[in-house]
Amino acid sequence: MLFQKLVLLFTFFGFLNARADVKLPPLLQEVQTQYQKSSGVQAEFTQSTDIRATKQVKHAKGRIWIKRPNKLRWETLEPDPNILVSDGKTFWFYTPPFDQDERGQVIIKKTAQVQTQFLNALLSGSFDFEKGSTSIETRGTNAFLLKPKSGTAGDVQIAQITIDPTKHTISEVILTHTSGNQTTIKLQQINLNAKFDEKLFKFVPDRKTDKVYE
Repeated sequence: MLFQKLVLLFTFFGFLNARADVKLPPLLQEVQTQYQKSSGVQAEFTQSTDIRATKQVKHAKGRIWIKRPNKLRWETLEPDPNILVSDGKTFWFYTPPFDQDERGQVIIKKTAQVQTQFLNALLSGSFDFEKGSTSIETRGTNAFLLKPKSGTAGDVQIAQITIDPTKHTISEVILTHTSGNQTTIKLQQINLNAKFDEKLFKFVPDRKTDKVYE
């Protein structure tokens, strides 16, 4: 279930990669210009998911690394540790064992099946949209509402992005899903000058990990 939710989350921003002549609000243009000067992004995150059907809110936190053009590492540290990695070609989703006597599991897919452009585009500060695929509304001085065209964004209806007006970094993303659920991702300790070890974007299972190819 968690894996499916992550796939939906990552699939949403696949439409962000296509470029077109869409005039961006000045603040988003400044953010995009700054991010494009870097090779990628390193940050810590907190995530909350408001589940409408059960009226529950689930929380998680961890850290992410995103390297242009298509590599990422998303580590959830709490409450249930797991690691998602893509080197641009292969996608690994690893769940460690709960205790020493159990085995871990890694789901392996081709990256194209998962469309991890979500993180590679949005969190890398790319706001070039395919013509007609989405609309942008300014909300206040530093918040923007993205409304993707139906059928282009998985189960997401609306995304709201909040920009740190001083640092010109993306501080929060709120996704509203067709189910009525809402996912909020807050970013802290954002580093646009990080040096990336290529080992971050590879996952090598040990002998105690079961491999599942999909």
